[in-house]
Amino acid sequence: MIKNNQVVLITGASKGIGRNTAIYLAEKGFTVIATGRNIERLKSLEADLKQKSLAIETIVMDVKQPEQIATTVQSVLNNYSKIDILVNNAGIFTAIGPTWEVNLEDWINDVQTNLFSVFNTIQAVIPIMLKQKYGRVINIVGGGTFNAFRYGNSYGTSKTAIARFTENLSKELENSPIKVFALDPGLNDTDMTRNQRETEIGKQYLSRIEQLFKEKVDVSPYQAPKYIYELVSGNYDEFAGRIVSVHDQLNEIKQKINEDDDFLKLRLNI
Repeated sequence: MIKNNQVVLITGASKGIGRNTAIYLAEKGFTVIATGRNIERLKSLEADLKQKSLAIETIVMDVKQPEQIATTVQSVLNNYSKIDILVNNAGIFTAIGPTWEVNLEDWINDVQTNLFSVFNTIQAVIPIMLKQKYGRVINIVGGGTFNAFRYGNSYGTSKTAIARFTENLSKELENSPIKVFALDPGLNDTDMTRNQRETEIGKQYLSRIEQLFKEKVDVSPYQAPKYIYELVSGNYDEFAGRIVSVHDQLNEIKQKINEDDDFLKLRLNI
């Protein structure tokens, strides 16, 4: 059951899945702390939600900078006294192409933004959740987590690492009231996927993404926010440490968790 007046901190909330999640959760009654690097987009999000009298605060924050995260977290505590939910959504994908040809700085930046940012926010927020004896964390995974991602090695590697990170963290927290989930948001029409479909480098190496959209494999922009809402509700805590997909029917597969501890986890097929 969702507690009243929950405070949710979302990274990468200025656009795409993060922005949609901020809107969805604010409409569900959450107090949303939306963070990102683009101040103009954050201001636009804040104005849109405040016009509807929804609880929203936006903070400019670079997830690669632990000191900025620490400042943001302290500000949230000063204003709201708690952080109930953390949504690690921030992510980029710029190192497109053969691994031996992509720019080193792009590859490192992808991994730092996608993976290290999760570590950074976890270090800042989990101690607070432990102290308040409550917390839910959603780590967004994605392309390359389940299968090879040709020409998207930085993105696939970092997102797969988040899935394992989530399982490991969940094990460390299994005797606490903190629950951590990995969520595959499916194929979304966002700035990231438009970049893959519309740029020359994207057309050259990731043409299959455009084909997936033509086949209508993409999901509703509010499918991922809906699953985030369900996972933090407390009704699906059995899925902690596992990779949940927006294509999963949670009520139908609940029983499989009791039957197979490896279900929805990264495992070798041997």
